Formats: sequence, C-alpha cells, structure tokens
Amino acid sequence: MNFLRDLYHTCKTNYKLLLLASLPALALTAFGLHQLEVAAPGAWAAAMAMRLLVEFCFLGACLALLNLIGIKNKWVLALFLYVYYLACTADLVLLWYFKERFGAKYLETMEGGDYAFLTDWRVISYLLLFLLFCIFSVRRFFVPRARKTAAKQLGGFVVVLLVLSWLNPLTLLPKPYDFLTTYMMPPSPVYMLRALLARPQQALITDSLPAPLADTAQKYNVFTARNTGIGKDYKRVILIATESLSAKYMHRFNPLIPADASQTYDQIFEEYPADTLHSVTLSTLYGLTVIFSSHPNAKLNYENGYPLSFVKELKRHGFHTAFLRGANENYMDENLLFHQAGFDMVRGSSFFSDLPDYAPYIDWWGLTDRKLFEYTAQYLQEHQGEKTFITLLTVDTHVPLGRLDYLDHQYEEIDARFYDMPTMPRAYARAGQDLRYFLQLLDKKGLLDQDTLVLVTGDHPSFSNTPTNALFKPYKPVFDRIPFAIITRTPLGKPLAQEELVSQLDIAPTVMDLLNLPQPKGFFGHSLFDLEEQRSIFDVKEDYVVVHTAQNRQFIPLNSTQPADRPVLDLVRTFWTDK
Repeated sequence: MNFLRDLYHTCKTNYKLLLLASLPALALTAFGLHQLEVAAPGAWAAAMAMRLLVEFCFLGACLALLNLIGIKNKWVLALFLYVYYLACTADLVLLWYFKERFGAKYLETMEGGDYAFLTDWRVISYLLLFLLFCIFSVRRFFVPRARKTAAKQLGGFVVVLLVLSWLNPLTLLPKPYDFLTTYMMPPSPVYMLRALLARPQQALITDSLPAPLADTAQKYNVFTARNTGIGKDYKRVILIATESLSAKYMHRFNPLIPADASQTYDQIFEEYPADTLHSVTLSTLYGLTVIFSSHPNAKLNYENGYPLSFVKELKRHGFHTAFLRGANENYMDENLLFHQAGFDMVRGSSFFSDLPDYAPYIDWWGLTDRKLFEYTAQYLQEHQGEKTFITLLTVDTHVPLGRLDYLDHQYEEIDARFYDMPTMPRAYARAGQDLRYFLQLLDKKGLLDQDTLVLVTGDHPSFSNTPTNALFKPYKPVFDRIPFAIITRTPLGKPLAQEELVSQLDIAPTVMDLLNLPQPKGFFGHSLFDLEEQRSIFDVKEDYVVVHTAQNRQFIPLNSTQPADRPVLDLVRTFWTDK
C-alpha cells in the first residue's frame, strides 16, 4: 500500500496529461475488440479498464524516463507523443483493413507502396488534428519533475507493468475472450518491437509424418485430399486472382450493391459452380502462397522455397507456368519467390514498361487490368500448342479507393451513389466489366473452348468500407468471404461444397481434382467437389493461430508453451512433401 501511495503522490501532478494521452489507445482497443468480434459486455469492460491502466503506466514510464535524462522541453515532448500516436494510427489502420495489428509482416510490405494518399486533405487534416492534440495536452498539463521524483515514477510504473504482465486478470476471462482481450493490451510500440524480436518459426519439411503429428492431422482431418472424378485433361488453366475481391461487392450477397454494378460476377455465380470461401490470409503474397500450397503458414512456405505448391505439380505434369501481374513484379522479391513456387516466368509492370503497346497504360499501382487481360489473351494464343497454366493478379481494385485514373479505357457507368467517384465499389464494378471483356476476348480468339479452365477468385478480402460504409450495413459475415467460381465450356454437372468451413486452403486440391492429377499428400484443404470430408480452417496470424472446426474456434499464441497447444503449433509448421 505504501508503494501505491508513493506512486500516486509522485504522478498526481501529471495524471491529467496521462489520462488524456491514453484516450487514443482506448479508441484503438475499442475498435480492435469490435473487429475481433468480442461481444461480451463484461469482456469489453475488463479490457477497456485494463488497457487504460496499462497505457497510463506505459506513458507515465516514458514521460518519467524523458524527465530523468533531462528532456523537459514541451515541444520535444509533444513531438514524442505525436510519433507515439503515429504507431497507434498504424495499428488502427491495419485493424481497419486486415483485422490484425502492426507487426513484422506489415513492416516488410512498406517498401514499394504507393503513398500518394498522404497528400489527401483528409489525411493531412487527421495528422494535423493529432499534432494539435499533442501540443495542447503537453503545454496545458505537463509539469516537469526533478530527476529524483522522475526516477521514483519510472520505477513505480515499471513495477506495475511487470506485475500486470505476470498476473494479467484478463486471462481469467472465458475462452476466447481471454486471448482476444489480452491481444489488445500491449502498447503499439511494444507490440511492434515484440513482433520484430520474436524467435523465427522453424519449418519441419518431411517426407515421413511422425506419429504425434499424424494423430493431430487425423484429429483435424488434414493431409487427406482426394479426387472426386470430376477432372479431365485441360490444356489451358487460367487462375484470375482479383486484388482484394470480397463477396460484399456482389449484389447476390449484398442487395445494397446495384445489380448492374456486379452483373458479371453474379451471372458467373448463376451459370457455373461457385462458392464463397473463408480467407486465411490478409495480404497478396500470403494469399497467393496459401492458394498455391493449401498450407496456412504462408511465411514459412515462401521462406523455405515453397516445399508445397500445386504450380510445381502442374509443371511436373508438363504445364508451362506463367505469373502475370499489373503491379511491379519485383515487389517484395515476388518475382524470385514465385519462380520458386513453380512459375517458369513472372512478368509485371517493369516488363510491360518496355513494350510500346503497354507502357502508356502503366499508372498508379501498375498496368491497367484491361491491358493485362489483353496481354494474357495474346500470350495464350502464342502458346496455344502447349499445356499452359497462368495466374493473373490484377491491380485496379487495390485499396484504398481503387484505380483513380483509367486512362482512355471506357466503362459503362453505374447510376448510383458512390459510383461517380473513385471508390472500391466503383473499382469492382469496372473489374467485373474487364472480366467480361477478357472472357469475350478469349472466346473471340477461340481460346475459351472445352480444353480451357478459368478460375475466378481473390488473393485476399478487403475489410475496410471507408468511405462507403452505407453500402455494408447491416454487416453480414459473408461480406468478408472470397468469391470462387469455375468457368468451363462444358458443364461440370456437379456442385461445390456449400458449407461454412470451405476456405482458400481448398483451392489447390480443387485444381488438382479438376485436372485429375494426384493430390500432394501435404495439402491442408480438400477439393470443393468433395462433399463428404470434414474440414478444418487454420489461419496463421502475425503471432497467433486461429483454428475453426465444426465444434469450436481456438486461438493459440505462436509462442505458447502450453502442452495442449503444442500439437497444433507443430502441425502448422510441418510441410509433408512427396520427396
């Protein structure tokens, strides 16, 4: 009690500043709990109270440390607080778009991005508002303290933070709220640093599954993909991965989307086998890696040269493989990584910039989707005599607003709110028209025949609805699922599994099933034509794993030392190969 009383007396002169400075983190926590679907009022109240205490002590410790080393200038302290809030803002933006926090994975993707949005008046206004908030808070409420007092404050706040880290009362909440609330507790800089310093995962690449892993695999029914007899010997396979494609942009699933805005996608869902899939990744490299491998641990997969990839299997069975994209192919070394995944050739905006017919159509994130489709049709025509697999990664629907300038391309305009300006709904309306154009172009060139298989899906979903929130109320879980459709000239005559637990993990087994090729034994998913298999979804986040089964949903920290968690953690680090 004496310790707490002394701590109170040492910090009472700055408590107003610390309370005020804690408000942005409380807003971040509230939004994070909402994004993570924490519904229990008791969990909300406990998490918000705990975060206020943690943030108060963390900022108090930072303030005391600055005082201790002699930094007492209010302008410098305001700048420190402003930089701290930028870290909180990064967390907030990532929660908005990805339902994850700011970790090492997203630091890796910052190079090569388009940051023109920083010049938008709304962004500038937001940053200025926070700067003014920091200046006002510090100049109005900060009272400098002597070094002796600052040392006592620092020691006291550090002790409280250590006690809270060891004896966190939020761990007493029922599952999964015990994990979801504690996940929001670390201050943003602490979370970032912890993610950067975390011990790297180690992959187990094996051609012989150890008995304990086999038992876990059997429990979750993974590594059991099989063919259903639906397949045939297609000569051309085209996988279209539309950037950030989500079911919420289709009138079929969201009546607030005008029918003519998603006409192409809706018609495809009516005429061909189609479904919506759970995503298990939230960025392009990760999403494509999971699609290629049917393995949830994308980072371990590409860091180890793709031990699993259906692209390699197609190449082994005589397919020429090409990866064509609108954005720069060198981004995050994806040109090198996708070669390792099995692609003979990777081409993007750097390649197209040297072609006179395509260079004028490179703007914003890269080559326009329409010109990418035209090049693909030309490429397929040139390789018409050989078995070819192409993955197309489009770019015009990239967040935050989709392509701003479509150059001289013409589109049917949608007469509805939000479609007369750059927005994601407008971008998807135009993406649908480009897809229709591509299919018609293939048909015109005689490339959309009984030997052609076209798969339409997204690399990952888009979670942010700003600035078109009105189109997505009330929220439905299907909004965050990824459309998947199979287009063939000859009807397949068999439906896809319409169940809750179908996911991106099922795309690779479905491709192998459609081509009637042997299933690699290391796939986590199952063919979407397999209506009998029990499915499990593994979603490897920045620092935890989510496991969905028909019975429950588990949240397991990647650094967990609990014996009960070890089997799942071992499973998602295992690559069972045919070598």
